[in-house]
Amino acid sequence: MYKLLIADDEALEREGLELMIRHLIPDTFEFLHAGNGRKAIELAEEHRPDMIFMDIKMPGIQGLEAVRQIREKLPAAQIVMITAHDYFAYAKEGLLLGVRDYLLKPARREEVAEVLRKLMAVIEEERRRRNEQLELQEKLAHLLPLAENELTLMLMLEHVQDLEPEQLAGLLELHFSKGYAMVLSFPRHGETGWETFRQSKREIYEAVKQFAKTGLGCLAGPLAGHQLALFIPLPPGRTGYSQRVSSLDWGERLRTYAGERFGLPLGIGIGSIREGWDGLSRSYREAVRVCADHQHSFGVHHYDDMIQSSGQTAVSLDEEKKLLTALLQRSKQEAAQRFSLLYDSFEQGGEQPLSAVRGEVTGLLLFLARGVHSTAGAELLASLNAAEDPRSLRLSAESWLERLIDGLEEEQEHHRSHVHQRALLYISQKYKEDISMEQTAEYVNLSPHYFSKLFRQHEGDTFIDYVTRLRINEAKRLISEDQLNLKEICYEVGYKDPNYFSRVFKKAAGMTPSEFRQQQEKPGPC
Repeated sequence: MYKLLIADDEALEREGLELMIRHLIPDTFEFLHAGNGRKAIELAEEHRPDMIFMDIKMPGIQGLEAVRQIREKLPAAQIVMITAHDYFAYAKEGLLLGVRDYLLKPARREEVAEVLRKLMAVIEEERRRRNEQLELQEKLAHLLPLAENELTLMLMLEHVQDLEPEQLAGLLELHFSKGYAMVLSFPRHGETGWETFRQSKREIYEAVKQFAKTGLGCLAGPLAGHQLALFIPLPPGRTGYSQRVSSLDWGERLRTYAGERFGLPLGIGIGSIREGWDGLSRSYREAVRVCADHQHSFGVHHYDDMIQSSGQTAVSLDEEKKLLTALLQRSKQEAAQRFSLLYDSFEQGGEQPLSAVRGEVTGLLLFLARGVHSTAGAELLASLNAAEDPRSLRLSAESWLERLIDGLEEEQEHHRSHVHQRALLYISQKYKEDISMEQTAEYVNLSPHYFSKLFRQHEGDTFIDYVTRLRINEAKRLISEDQLNLKEICYEVGYKDPNYFSRVFKKAAGMTPSEFRQQQEKPGPC
């Protein structure tokens, strides 16, 4: 059935036209009648007719004005103008407004039938296209999550598929030039919260994923065991450092959300910002590695913090680089196992000559030495070349693997100490100014959270307590010299408010600056 609105100020014209159409095409139309332009507009808005036969000349709102208003609300309505010969110019204007056709009064049966057939064909074609569009949208709604899963799995597992990442990204309307990965690690078997996670895994996954996607505009992968991977685009105008701080903040938000809604602990690893799809895969590996390094700590950890504090370097995941990864992680057992498997492949069951095995193992150890920034290349070569049989060669190679791991542990501690020393030097230069922990963390290229933790480990004090101690010690020295008044000393050591300076001094020294000065002025015993 089609809805047909007939608008004409003459009732006989409306009724005659309806009878003609009922006779021409029976049981096809539901009719609406309007005696003026205003009524036509009201009926059109209320009943949304498929077709409208509109007389141009009516009292009140004229037909063309009614057409204009109806077209604004019902752009798909098929409108036919009815006019006498005297108003033919108006009919042409109606065509410019999107009127489908026109009929001259008195309309002949053949003309009315022809116009109706054209209108019904147009409406059916539009309905067909609309149905196809809705079907396509429905299919796309089911396809997009699959495409997102496929793309994230390609990034996580580095599979080569028939589809390229760009094709899937185009389907998802994504434009990744730079971004980073975040891995959320839920409780595993035996950990606190495991039973809650196991029983409500689907609900937890959907809720956390939606929270992350809403806030970060990210790609979310499927739940792989107990981990969820997010791939997050770098917002325009963000620097790498500010984004690192922001990503750590978002990690804490996700942890808070999981804790408050489900009572779950959540460990989060964050990779560094990388370009392109290969870069995102590498960032994902970094995030997984951070989770592995802190598998017993439900906190938020950033790969760049780990690199800056330990001097490590990023690696790929082929067999040799997997060994290098184990080495960089100080995993002696895994490194030994991977090294043993590679060494066995070099020997090929004892079929390879000693010289060939020596060449392979030397190349591997030199690669590992470069990867951990060892300068022992010449010594390594001399040691391996001195081995005269397969057993001594293997023992020498295994010894060098242990030495590389031991050297990394020493380097890590040295590097952390170096970063800390740089921070202390910066503080010593700036503590008389308006210095903050965030400024110092940025100076040594660590996130504020990680810097605060590292600083307290080395100093046993918080950053604020350390700066306060420096300022108060300097204030004591200046008071003892008796060259400046107390107000000048207050400004000299980095405080802007003498009253606040006095309170801080008293808390640290057990007396006010004035009392300390009086104490310094007392003559000593004869």
